[in-house]
Amino acid sequence: MKTIRMLFTIALLLGAASIYTQAESQTLLAVSIPFGFTVGDQSFPAGDYTISDSFVHPETVIQLRSSDSKYFAVIQTHPTYSLDPFAKSELIFQRYGSVYFLSQIRTQGESTGRELLENRAKALAKERNDTEGK
Repeated sequence: MKTIRMLFTIALLLGAASIYTQAESQTLLAVSIPFGFTVGDQSFPAGDYTISDSFVHPETVIQLRSSDSKYFAVIQTHPTYSLDPFAKSELIFQRYGSVYFLSQIRTQGESTGRELLENRAKALAKERNDTEGK
């Protein structure tokens, strides 16, 4: 009976390790950003970052992580579509005043990109910029 219980436990552990390995996120981009920027309500300094699919909802959620892992964000996105595949991988930023907001992510060879949802901080900066520009 102990042998069967031991084999069952080993099988469960191996199965769990297999599921964990499959659940790892896939890196979409590794980028070097030369200026500070904002994602959601969080500020990030200039530096090297990786952008990965989330293993929970890879079609709508991405992860942004600094190379030293000090800065990390889980970001809600929605798809954007292009008739032709993107010629290069790139991040699109919108600038309001002196603040840069990550807006879109495009991956070379793909015809579907990711657009970040607008948040309160971006809406306020945009409003402030529009008011100052008048």
